[in-house]
Amino acid sequence: MMMKKIVILMSMCLFVGFSTMAQDVEEGFNAAYASKRGVYLLPQAGDFALGVEATPFLEYLGNIFTSSFNYAPIFDGVDQTLYGKYFLQDDRAIRARLTLNVANRAIKGGVLDQVDPDVTLLDVQHITTADIQLGLGYEFRRGHGRVQGFYGGEAILGVRSNKTKYDWANPMTDTYTNPTSVDFVDGGFFNPTTRITESKSGMNIFVGVGAFGGVEYFIAPQISIGGELGLGINFGLSTQGETTTERWDVVDDQKVTKTTKGQLGSSWDAQRIGLGTRVSGGIFLMFHF
Repeated sequence: MMMKKIVILMSMCLFVGFSTMAQDVEEGFNAAYASKRGVYLLPQAGDFALGVEATPFLEYLGNIFTSSFNYAPIFDGVDQTLYGKYFLQDDRAIRARLTLNVANRAIKGGVLDQVDPDVTLLDVQHITTADIQLGLGYEFRRGHGRVQGFYGGEAILGVRSNKTKYDWANPMTDTYTNPTSVDFVDGGFFNPTTRITESKSGMNIFVGVGAFGGVEYFIAPQISIGGELGLGINFGLSTQGETTTERWDVVDDQKVTKTTKGQLGSSWDAQRIGLGTRVSGGIFLMFHF
């Protein structure tokens, strides 16, 4: 009899204990922040997040449902923004943003061989651009269920540069001192006595501060898609560019190559310091873990 009473008492204690635990879980669990299977949707303190800009993928996907021909992506460089976050609290995070816009394009134009007009040659314009930005910021968050708003500020460091190089098919000689060349600016052809072989813009380095805000929607547990807009103030320093040209010196009967500071026909001919605004924005896909 005594053993039976002990078993009954222990069973009652276990039942009360499990009931209390279940009640605590229910009180601490918010169904608005969970999927139908009970998996928590939103990031919590101590979580990391990694994301990529979704605009290129959405453009390609959107063309599938149109009558326009959907060209496959062509790799001629990198144009992407990467995001990283660490959540100090459920509603606060430190973040980093790295924007890479690096491209190398080759534009070709047919030109008749000045020696044999029956032969077509190619002039080539090589354009290399680089725009790299790093943003470090602090983010605040609030929202209801799957929809979360966020805002904050960041410090920005960036570098920009570009270079254009020309491969001319018809060389300058004592016979052809102004060879026929493709006009990559206005189109058609021209016969320059002096032509550019390489042009560099110089380095543009800037630092700044900015504010950002956006909305994030959790399409699945710990996976979200969102968009943000930003406005910043930049302080920049631009170094001198340089231009290399070639011409035929009829006096010395030889080709002369000359490099000068600055770009022909451009105001970017000296070091400059300036203050300006920056508007940014993008759509991103974020993974939390």
